Amino acid sequence: MPTISCVIPAYNEEKNIKPLLQAVKESGFFEEIIVVNDGSTDRTAEFIQQEEFGIIFINLQENVGKAGAVWEGFCKAKGDIILMLDADLVGIGRHTFAELVRPLLSKTAEVCVGVINSGGHMPWIDFFQKRLHMLSGQQAFWRHLVADAEHIKDKRFGLETYLRDHFRSKGVRIETIKLAGITHLLKEQKMGLAKGFVKRIKMFKEIAVSIILLLFGSNK
Repeated sequence: MPTISCVIPAYNEEKNIKPLLQAVKESGFFEEIIVVNDGSTDRTAEFIQQEEFGIIFINLQENVGKAGAVWEGFCKAKGDIILMLDADLVGIGRHTFAELVRPLLSKTAEVCVGVINSGGHMPWIDFFQKRLHMLSGQQAFWRHLVADAEHIKDKRFGLETYLRDHFRSKGVRIETIKLAGITHLLKEQKMGLAKGFVKRIKMFKEIAVSIILLLFGSNK
């Protein structure tokens, strides 16, 4: 049976990090759980330390962006499979993880991308997740596929866009699945309406830039 590493980047996730880590640990699904605090300015690092038993904690003193934090996790991971999760997920459990790795274990795909499907509780999120599924932070893949992916580390919120391009350049099979009943905290819920909206716009801008650069043939 292949070993599985879970990699979770976290930035200012004090409202959700403890229940998320508890769900991941209680699943008993992973050989190792790697949590990367990306220079958070709230109590995220403190809450991770409270759950530190059973996890590998990487505490970055400065914010390097989602891609940089994930790359730190990739470098630390030793499992045959890496399962990458966002830190703001709600409703996850062993069933979620099993669905994400199933295509790899059954050899129908080398990469699996999980699309959040809240069951109608967050319809506009479901709409965008369905049409922009390549931007999902819930992914499972064989670790050897990212051994040469260091170029992603400075892409910040362009992480998933560049990962998708990296996997496609290798010609691997990518399967998309629905993760039923999974939601996540919105940035506006975590940071307040104004700050959350500004953060969301910044995220969309970084994603858009990454897509444009790839469309014009640049991954630098």
